[in-house]
Amino acid sequence: SERLLERVDVLIRIQALQAVSHLGTKTEKIMFLSEAGLQPKEISSILGGSAATVSQTIYAQKKKAAAK
Repeated sequence: SERLLERVDVLIRIQALQAVSHLGTKTEKIMFLSEAGLQPKEISSILGGSAATVSQTIYAQKKKAAAK
């Protein structure tokens, strides 16, 4: 059962990377995955970097969007 979960996790990571491969910036990739429902910890494990940096990026982008 744990082996199956590991394989599903790998498949999700592959799909996530494919889904954002056309996006130009890391910020765009972070926001796409966030809007898809992934948590900062999950996004950071897919794209690299820390969950804190991902959280800060999401916060800054949402704040920027709200100011428009």
